[in-house]
Amino acid sequence: MTTSKPSRKKTPTPASIAMGLRIRTQREHLGFTQAKLASMLGVTVNAITQYETGRASPRRERVPALLEALGKSIGWLLTGDDPVEEVKAQTEQEQTILLKARDLSPDAQAILIKMIDALKK
Repeated sequence: MTTSKPSRKKTPTPASIAMGLRIRTQREHLGFTQAKLASMLGVTVNAITQYETGRASPRRERVPALLEALGKSIGWLLTGDDPVEEVKAQTEQEQTILLKARDLSPDAQAILIKMIDALKK
C-alpha cells in the first residue's frame, strides 16, 4: 500500500488572489517584467509568480523592498486602499471609476480592464 504525501500547495484565498492581482497590475503598470521585480527583491521569478497568483505571500522581510519597488503602501498591498491614488484622480468621474473598480472581484476587475482597453481602440 502506497501512501501519498500531503500536498504542500497552498490554496489561494480570495484575499491572496486580490493581493497578487494588485502586485501584478502595478508591476505591469511600471513596465517591470517578473524577472526585473524578482531581481529587485532578491527572489526567484517563481516567487513572483507565486505572489501574483496568490499561492504565496512575500516574506515579512521582503515586504519593504516590494513596496518600494512598486511605489505603494502597506495598506494598498493588504487591502487595495490607496488614498494617494484617489487624490491623484483628476476628475470626479475618475475617482468614481477607481472606487467602484476596487469593489469588484479580481475576475471582474480583469474583465473591466479588457473592456476599457476595447473602448480605447
